[in-house]
Amino acid sequence: MAFGIGLFIAFTGNSQVVSYPFVGKTFSTSTGFGTARMLGMGGSFNVLGADITSISGNPAGLGFYNRNELSISGSLGFSNIGSNYIGNQTSTTENDVNFTGLGLVLAGEEYAQGDWKGSFGFAYSKQLMFKQSFSNIGINNASSMLDYFIQQANKKGETGTSLDDQYDSNSNTALSPEAVAYQSYLINPDAKSGGVPFNRFEASLPTRQEGYASMNGYQSQWDISYGASYQQKFYIGGGIHFTRINSTLSNSWRETFVGAKYVDGFTYSENLETSGKGLSVSLGMIYKVNSSIRVALNFQTPTYYEQVNEQLTGGMVTRAISIPSYSNGSPVNITKVSPVSLATNEFTYQLTTPMRIGGGLAYFLGRKGFISLDLEMVDYSNIKIGSQELSYSANQQFKNKYNSIASKYFQTDLNVKFGAEYRVASNFSLRAGIAQFGGGYQKSYDSIDRNIWQFSGGFGYRSNDFYWDIVT
Repeated sequence: MAFGIGLFIAFTGNSQVVSYPFVGKTFSTSTGFGTARMLGMGGSFNVLGADITSISGNPAGLGFYNRNELSISGSLGFSNIGSNYIGNQTSTTENDVNFTGLGLVLAGEEYAQGDWKGSFGFAYSKQLMFKQSFSNIGINNASSMLDYFIQQANKKGETGTSLDDQYDSNSNTALSPEAVAYQSYLINPDAKSGGVPFNRFEASLPTRQEGYASMNGYQSQWDISYGASYQQKFYIGGGIHFTRINSTLSNSWRETFVGAKYVDGFTYSENLETSGKGLSVSLGMIYKVNSSIRVALNFQTPTYYEQVNEQLTGGMVTRAISIPSYSNGSPVNITKVSPVSLATNEFTYQLTTPMRIGGGLAYFLGRKGFISLDLEMVDYSNIKIGSQELSYSANQQFKNKYNSIASKYFQTDLNVKFGAEYRVASNFSLRAGIAQFGGGYQKSYDSIDRNIWQFSGGFGYRSNDFYWDIVT
């Protein structure tokens, strides 16, 4: 089940979300950021300088500034996501308007006989924006989500009594998804054992399944950086970066049993909210080999999130027809079942994302334009997870389990960005770029090619006092 079971298994558990390394991978993956000018050139900003992107990218670029600058950026995005589920094609279209960045550069005076000159930069930017959704619909003749809940109840050796013990009648909440399904009259213990193996009603009927998933939120960053130049030939800089995560993942799964006698179907939903704050430091340099060639190096430390908070909520609604049951030892038929909620599950953990090492090369065509190449290496296998909320021994087990998953399934990958700008008039320039972002997964995980290609273009107008840029 490409959507329903896959996503729900990934985010269902009694105590914690089970795919922390993959959550860390999401918050470690960037597909380009910066001003419209830099994005128009494929995001190749490492070696260019004199752009607001330098504050959060290569801070050495601030050394190129000779006057103050204020920049405001926004975006208008469109996306279309398609899915194929049991032969049925569906698509979801999204559009989104966003404020993406604000930056200020305060250019300093020359120091000591004019050899050194530097600038401070302050910026806010959205490094990642999570806004996507998809759905799928199909008739499944083989299985139901209830089969997964039965599998979990059987695996844990549950009984009707043990699942009742997980239920609070005052709040109508249960501690696990299988307990929610049991209290919703959707899975039943074996009549003889009172537990394993569990079963369900309407097991042989075709099942119409409708799934919907959406992710919303962002990863933003506040930056304070300083860059300086020596004799306008060698540039060096450093920055400190404060990162914030806010994301919400919502899943909804609806099943209808075609031709049912007892249960028409159900709807199960989960909502996972994640938030956290992180810190990292960057260092960079740019060197003018001559009037035509520049080279750059840039290093950003791992981002350390002292506390990532997650909150998982969910629930189930049963559409009953006539469910056979017992009340005080007498048989009854239940035609209405109250919604049952999954008890709110909160957990905190520490996350360290990989360091980034980048370099760049640019060739300038006098004052007419330039071409630029950026390379960035990211080792996703170094994603680290831990939880100080747990005891020492439990935390060691937690780290060993999830950090080994990161080492096993992720790898070092390369991001390549190529861009060009050409001045067609004194104040007007055209731009184009292409970038490939490595997927970061080892081939042993699966055969899916997760490399992302990004093509861009744009134009801009610049005068002594004002500039604007547009990218597509």
